[in-house]
Amino acid sequence: MFEPLKSSFSPPAIAILLLDAENLQLDTKMEQFLTTVSTYPLQVKIAFANWSKMGKRDEELHQRGYELIHVPVGKDNADGKMIALGSSVHERYANAKEVIVCSSDKVMTNLCNHLQQNGLIVYQAIKKEEILIVLNSATGKPITQFPNFTPEIPTIEVFIQQIKQLIQAEQKQNKIYWVKLSVLSKIYKTKYNLTITQVVSQHLPGKKARDIFTNYPVDFAVHQVNVTSELYITLFQINQSPPINSTENTLLSSQNKSSLLSSINSAADLEKALKAILQELTIKSPASYIDISLLGTGFNQRYGQPITEQIKSLNLNGNFLKFLQSCKSFNLKKNGKSWQVALR
Repeated sequence: MFEPLKSSFSPPAIAILLLDAENLQLDTKMEQFLTTVSTYPLQVKIAFANWSKMGKRDEELHQRGYELIHVPVGKDNADGKMIALGSSVHERYANAKEVIVCSSDKVMTNLCNHLQQNGLIVYQAIKKEEILIVLNSATGKPITQFPNFTPEIPTIEVFIQQIKQLIQAEQKQNKIYWVKLSVLSKIYKTKYNLTITQVVSQHLPGKKARDIFTNYPVDFAVHQVNVTSELYITLFQINQSPPINSTENTLLSSQNKSSLLSSINSAADLEKALKAILQELTIKSPASYIDISLLGTGFNQRYGQPITEQIKSLNLNGNFLKFLQSCKSFNLKKNGKSWQVALR
């Protein structure tokens, strides 16, 4: 008598999708995108919700091949059921190799960890606004997203114009002269869906975001009190076209142009040059005080040498502060440990 042959057949490996339908809306395009994330074919799809409050969502998901799990009304009921059932998915589907957990709730981290411990490859799909982001559950880091598009890096000329426009808008809106690099970076990322660092890496490999401004001194002036403080950026209004409908700015800009000296040969010349720069720096509020370091930075940018070197070359006694105190054009006051200057 012959014994029956034992079958060596094993079902093909599959991927499973678990969806918290109360937390995350997954349309057909997003679902199709998720089929490209898994290595194995997506054969089982299970959705959890209280379907009585989901309109026709249950009908739609049923037509798309989902197994629908109903839960009572109540906060986190769908989460609890999804975690409970999901934790045993490797037992119910022995041929499952991958699981995609679709929920933005942090509580799903425990489910993902449990599934990984049972030898499954796990991804977590979360949604931020209209973007579906797939995380590597083991590292928590994004691996892809939908829509998955890479914004085009602008040319350096276009980028500089973009930055100029953002600085001008920020100056006008907040009535300021210097703009923090951190603020400018955030505005640029919001408007162009790119970081300044991405653009700099493209055009200046190995450089930092701040280097784009120091590499173009004709367009930008930078200021930093010390190496650990914020970097501030502004435009040279002397070299820029005046803002539209700004007669006052046009007049002051013209005055500043005429006040710039081709060379500085005396203390009087230096005082005149510093006065013109201070007029520009306080164009929005002529009587306002600014830190003397900002005035020194402005001088360095316009005349190509530190103010201290200029003072030494003229054989003037004392430092920058002493020189300003000796000038009739300026008022000075102490603010904490620093000194501030204004036009007299």
